[in-house]
Amino acid sequence: MPIVPGFSIRALICVAGAASLAAAPAGASGVEADGVSEAADGAPPAGPAPDAPVVGEEESQSGARAPTADPKIPDPACLSRTVCAIKEKIRWGVPSWTPAQCDKISRAILKSAKRHDLSPTLLLAVMINESDLNEKAARPTMRDQVLYAKDTGLMGIRCVIDRQGRCANGNVRGVSWTDLATPETNIEQGAKELAYWRDGGATLTVTVKVRDKDGHLRPGYKRIPCKHKDHAYWAHYNHGPRYITTGYPRHYPHRVAVLDHALATILNVDAPELHTKAITMRDPGKRPRTIDHPLEPRYRKLCDQIESIPACPTLAAHPFPSPTLASTGHN
Repeated sequence: MPIVPGFSIRALICVAGAASLAAAPAGASGVEADGVSEAADGAPPAGPAPDAPVVGEEESQSGARAPTADPKIPDPACLSRTVCAIKEKIRWGVPSWTPAQCDKISRAILKSAKRHDLSPTLLLAVMINESDLNEKAARPTMRDQVLYAKDTGLMGIRCVIDRQGRCANGNVRGVSWTDLATPETNIEQGAKELAYWRDGGATLTVTVKVRDKDGHLRPGYKRIPCKHKDHAYWAHYNHGPRYITTGYPRHYPHRVAVLDHALATILNVDAPELHTKAITMRDPGKRPRTIDHPLEPRYRKLCDQIESIPACPTLAAHPFPSPTLASTGHN
């Protein structure tokens, strides 16, 4: 991100974040990262110009930072402090982050969120789910005793590694594995991946009638863009082009959603992606899963840890939807 000459508000935010970071209790959650992220072939969607300013960092004529105009954008300084506090609570066998590192991560989240029109809380939720905020996470996949791929960095992005150490798959094709592992690049590529699945990268197979060479109608199959009718679009971040509707993986979007909800609550922002009812499949015979009710032990613990952090001040009136409006049930 380019630095504004002179004594800019970003410098004020960085200094304020370092000086006022609240101490979080040391410890580790002992939980493991869940899920891997598969990338499908395809060009990433176009976004705003790389040098577009981050929402929430505008300066007024008096030199003070103006309140955010976007209800889903948190206060940058409070976001930085919150990232540091969450890292301290959930890290497992890895060092904590300095205030400067937290500020760097937070600015990367805000920049990529604006560029791809995503909620910063969704990006942070995916990061927590995929890596427990471990920027050095790298889970290898072997084939015939040879390294095939690594799920890399904060966002847990899969890189199928070629002989030159570059990624050979999907939207990260041509990116070197070492570059992909850097936090800023990893966050940007993760945001690009989320936007890709949201904007038509995922597919749905439907049955259609096709006329054969003899003129008879036969059943056939056709792939169409997925409309995410019974699942949140970020399900594809884990599943790839087609949503897995059976077994344990089908609730991946709900696990991210409960983290997103907890983060939006303490950051005092809206998360528009949670307004939909189509978050996850409903378990037969059980009540619908809702964004305010984590079920698995790992997610109950993570949400408790997040919600124990002091909330950010409210910058503007943007009421968060009630759990009943964001229910994942289907009528």
